[in-house]
Amino acid sequence: MFLSTQEDPAEAGNGRGDDAKAVLGLVADPGLSAELVDAIGQELPALLAEREDGPERWRVETSSQLLPLDEEGALPLLDIGRRQREEQGWDVTVLLTELPRRAGRQPIVADCHPEAGVGLVSLPALGAFRVRRRARDTIAYLVAAHLGNAGGARSAAEESGGERKSPGPALGFSYEIISDREERRADIEEDGSEDSDVQLGTQGESLHLVLTGARGKLRLLTGMVRANRPWRLVPSLSPALAGAAAGAAFGVFYSNIWQLADAFSTARLILVNAAAVLAMIVWLIFDNGLWESPRNRRLRSESALYNSVTTLTVSFGVFCMYLLLYAVTLLAAFVAIPTGYLATTLRHGAGIPDLATIAWLSASMGTIAGALGSGLAGEDAVRRAAYSERELERQAQRDKEEQRTDREATRAEEHES
Repeated sequence: MFLSTQEDPAEAGNGRGDDAKAVLGLVADPGLSAELVDAIGQELPALLAEREDGPERWRVETSSQLLPLDEEGALPLLDIGRRQREEQGWDVTVLLTELPRRAGRQPIVADCHPEAGVGLVSLPALGAFRVRRRARDTIAYLVAAHLGNAGGARSAAEESGGERKSPGPALGFSYEIISDREERRADIEEDGSEDSDVQLGTQGESLHLVLTGARGKLRLLTGMVRANRPWRLVPSLSPALAGAAAGAAFGVFYSNIWQLADAFSTARLILVNAAAVLAMIVWLIFDNGLWESPRNRRLRSESALYNSVTTLTVSFGVFCMYLLLYAVTLLAAFVAIPTGYLATTLRHGAGIPDLATIAWLSASMGTIAGALGSGLAGEDAVRRAAYSERELERQAQRDKEEQRTDREATRAEEHES
């Protein structure tokens, strides 16, 4: 865990201390949240002063630590927030996490408990781009509108009926504020369960900032993919990359492949390329057990979203691997194939386009070989590379719930017999 304080140098120099200022504490999960929290903390005091139309009255402190889940796999927001406020002496605490949140099918950007002065921002709901700016603006909105003072809390309670729906000029996206009651109703309508992955407690009114429309769902999907950081998948696929390189090298040095590449139309090359990449994606997902097929009804309702995220994550990683393989193969073709000899073999003039076509077919052949080589990569290594820490934790919790469901089903069968 680290703790840092964002302080205005001008105030430190003129003797005007920060003691009179309210303290906003930001606690970030390891990973993307921790990478963003310091920069956000530096920008928030001035932004909050602008939002509140007054002088700077906030001092921001930041820390990074793994936010623990309780036995039911939920994030105890109030417990963590209150403990941090007591230990650090903060007035308001906001948590940043990679834990995705939904009310039914609506993505939740943020939760807050105005009376307790505790809030949470879910980074996946902010999308894949401009995450730092969106997170900063969302935190500023929570503090200025809901957590900063009693007046803001009263205004928040008035908006908790779900009637506010606006483009959110401070946030840049359409949102709606709903209450705990509406969140529970949305969950029940979706999967018949009141389970929540964030525990806000029972005292006072808790509010949820949810995205609206299809763009909100798409933003959550892309944000979850970004949280997985799919580019990390490439180093974990070194056995696959080695197999792919060997297959591609065969194409570079074997003259029959040159003739085949020359005979292929562009459409056929695209088809072979797509088939090779698809084979690698399917092999990685199913060979490493990344596809979710839970038996529990509540978990099944989430599986479509998480399987979509897995498919996009692996697809992005494989695409990055293919681009790397193609670049290496093209370089090898330039170095190893004399254009004069290539022209003699193809019986027509040869140049850079022909070398690029040979590298294209060779890389596609190598990708198919790499799909088989990916089986040599450890399943745990692939899972750690494909998923964020929060997603791995969720999957572990899912496995426990599946085991509990199996035990309950077994006991029910024994009781009936």
